[in-house]
Amino acid sequence: MFSLKTRADRLRKVLELIKADACIVKSEDSRRYLTGISTSEGMVVVTRAGNRYFLVDQRYEEVATRQLSPQGFTVRTVGQRSEYAMFINEIIQADKIKVALLESNAISHEDYLELENALYAKVLPLKTQLDKLRIVKDLEEVENIKTAQRINEKSFEELLSFIKPGMTEKQIQAKLVQLMLENGSDLAKFHICCVSGTNSSLVHGHATDKRVEKGENLMLEFGAVYNGYRSDMARTIVLGKANEDFKKAYQIVQNACVIGQRYIRKGVSGRDADTEIRNYIEENGYRNYFRHSLGHGIGIGLFEGPYLSQDSKDVLTAGHVVTMEPGIYIPGRFGIRIEDLLYISNMGTENLTRTTRELIEL
Repeated sequence: MFSLKTRADRLRKVLELIKADACIVKSEDSRRYLTGISTSEGMVVVTRAGNRYFLVDQRYEEVATRQLSPQGFTVRTVGQRSEYAMFINEIIQADKIKVALLESNAISHEDYLELENALYAKVLPLKTQLDKLRIVKDLEEVENIKTAQRINEKSFEELLSFIKPGMTEKQIQAKLVQLMLENGSDLAKFHICCVSGTNSSLVHGHATDKRVEKGENLMLEFGAVYNGYRSDMARTIVLGKANEDFKKAYQIVQNACVIGQRYIRKGVSGRDADTEIRNYIEENGYRNYFRHSLGHGIGIGLFEGPYLSQDSKDVLTAGHVVTMEPGIYIPGRFGIRIEDLLYISNMGTENLTRTTRELIEL
C-alpha cells in the first residue's frame, strides 16, 4: 500500500500555510483518500503535529484497526453520533489544537454549526484545499485507475460478442455490469449510459426497454472501479452497417480525439482544451451539436478537478488524470461519444485507454 503518511504530510503543509492546527474530514471520498479504506460513516482528524486519528463505528472497527494501526493511525470506536464531538475534543485537548478546519462541503449547515458550537477549538471551513490535493494523483492512484480501465476494456471486448439485434438497452447494460464484476471491478454504484438510435442523442440518457435494431448505433459510457478508483470510457458502435451521415459525424469525433490527445498536456488550461476541440467540431459542420464539456478529472470520485470546460479556471499539471470525451448529438437522429482517459506527466501525455477508436460495425 502506498504510504498514507505521505498524503497526510501534504495536507499538513496546507495546515502550516494557513496556520491551522488540525483538519477534520468527513466526506466518503476524502476519507478513502486519507485512509485507503471505504466506510459509510466516520471522520478523519489530521493534526499539524503529525498525528492521525480515525473515528469510526463498531462495524468497521476491526478492518480499520487491522489496516490503519500499522500505518500510524489511532483508531477510535464511536458508539453514538454525539460521541464524535467528544472524541474530537479529546484530540483537541491532547494535541493543544486552537484552530481546526472542518470539511464544510461534506456536512449540512446545521451539522456544521452543531460541531462548531460543540468543539473546544476555533472552527473554520475547509473549502477546496483537500480537493486540490486529491486531483494530483500519486503513482499508486494512477495504477489503480489503469487497472480499472483494463477491466473496462476486457468487459467491452467480451460484450461485443454478446450484443445482438433485438436486445433491449437494459439487457445490454445488465450484461456489462456482470462482465465488469466478473473481470475484477469493485462492487460499486456503476456509472453507465447505454442508449441506442434516437435515444443516443440524449447526452445523459438512461437505458430503457427499447430494443436495439439492426442498423442502429449503440452508445456506451461506463466505468469499472478498482481499489476505490474509477475509470471512464465511451464507445459508439453500430449493429450492422452505418449510413454515410453517421460515418461522417463519427469521423469528426474520431479526429477530435486525435487533436485533443496532441493538444492536452501540462500547462494547457481546461478552457483552452475545450475550446480547441469545440472549434474543430463546429468548423466541420456540427455547430451546437457538441452539447457538454470536453472532460473532467477522475479518481476516487467520478467527477473531480481539473475540468476541461468553457468556464474552467484549471491548468493541467503533472499528476492529473482527465477524461477526453468529444461528441456529436443530433436530436431525433443519433448521438456519438468517444471517451479516453489521459494521464498528464512531466514526460508528456499518456492515453490510458487501449480500445480502438475506429468505428465498430457488428
